[in-house]
Amino acid sequence: MTELVRGLPKDRRDFRVVLACVAAITLARMIVLVVTPLELHPDEAQYWWWAQTPAFGYFSKPPMVAWIIWGETSLLGNAEWVVRIASPLLHGMTALVVFALGRRVYDSRIGLLSALAYLTTPGVSYSSSLLSTDVPLLLCWAVAVHAFVRGLDEPGWRWPLLCGVALGLGLLSKYAMIYFFIGAAISALIVPRARALIVGSRGAAILATSLLLVAPNIWWNAQHGFPTLTHVGVNADWEHARYSLLSAAGFFFGQLGVFGPLLMAGYLMAMWRLARNSVRMEGELVLAAFSVPPLALMLAQSFIATANANWAATAYVAATPLATRELARWWQGRAVFASSVLNGLAMIALWIVVAEPAAADRTGFGNAFKREEGWRSLGAQVVRQAAAGHYDAIASDNRSMIAELLYYARASSVPIRAWSGDPRPRDHFQMTIPLQPGTARVLLAVEPRGAGAVTATFDSVVLLDRVVVAVGGRHQRVTQLYDARNYRGP
Repeated sequence: MTELVRGLPKDRRDFRVVLACVAAITLARMIVLVVTPLELHPDEAQYWWWAQTPAFGYFSKPPMVAWIIWGETSLLGNAEWVVRIASPLLHGMTALVVFALGRRVYDSRIGLLSALAYLTTPGVSYSSSLLSTDVPLLLCWAVAVHAFVRGLDEPGWRWPLLCGVALGLGLLSKYAMIYFFIGAAISALIVPRARALIVGSRGAAILATSLLLVAPNIWWNAQHGFPTLTHVGVNADWEHARYSLLSAAGFFFGQLGVFGPLLMAGYLMAMWRLARNSVRMEGELVLAAFSVPPLALMLAQSFIATANANWAATAYVAATPLATRELARWWQGRAVFASSVLNGLAMIALWIVVAEPAAADRTGFGNAFKREEGWRSLGAQVVRQAAAGHYDAIASDNRSMIAELLYYARASSVPIRAWSGDPRPRDHFQMTIPLQPGTARVLLAVEPRGAGAVTATFDSVVLLDRVVVAVGGRHQRVTQLYDARNYRGP
């Protein structure tokens, strides 16, 4: 039997080195999160609110990110750094799994370089400053791919069951985990042992275990009219298809910023080599099978409508060892060193601007943080206005503003509600805490451009204040506060 593994894990020194490097980078990232003045991103504030009522599902996402925040805040309180602290820790764990994956397919040296390459990619560096659904997804994806690779060589049920558990937990993190099934199917087509694994009883165990774990979320969706699946369709936005080559090009070049230009060059060259060579390592083929589908699908999505740069993030777990091994061939390994220096400098620069956002303002990058500034000031003003009157509710039509007020105006005893112009809920707030028709007195917080549609649903409104806060260096966020009477409904 042809060995899948070219390099066995003989060098424990490499593991100690990667463990020390991962620990040092993770610790630095945690310190940055503690000292940064940046406030919660609207998505983080929304996830924090979800965590106040743990459930098996939420309107736009599966529940894992809320469960993580629930655990953090139950132990450490509700500070912003507490909400985010799992992000660098989970990325550090993912890097260790990438080390194991690279070591399994190649050798411990490539495993070490792959782990450090993953941990310092611009996308991971940025993601480590926030807590998003991608963070647990990437860990689950890495564990599932590694367990799948181990299952090809080793008999028994341990690795298939671990693969199924990681797959199920990944689906509870983000539905992008479903790309794993595509990668497994492609692996079965091109690697005989993968086919034997998938079509046999061990493949059935992977599927059954994952479905068992994700079943509560499916049940929650069924009870609520499948809002999460509907939200995924809305995000795809195929109803407004544009078929734009410019959009697809923008997505592709955005991936250079996510993965790093040299790593992307190494990955593309590795794929070119695999396509041309008649003799291929089975391990490399499996890595290719799990890295190509997310990139190809999101490139097509960006051509049809639009795609955010992070939507292909799962591709880079398997792509990193491929790219690292390819770069190690170039210029006697100098390409790997150059990539590490480039991405490492970008990582340190990001630490500086996250710890001191004014530095970003001076360099022209302040706009990158505008969604994480100004909310504390708005929350304080809303709390003061709510205390000055006898309001039955605080309401807004903006999902981001509602999320931020739930966190930064939580000192107020007045309940916060979601105004909607449509009887059908379009987010979790409209589904769970809608402003009810007949509410007598409401403190409205709305942006000027949408104020007319909102105020028209009340019998009378009085402008109380315009809250203007500087965000992103040269920008301002303006919020108008109204005393609104007798809400008639959407």
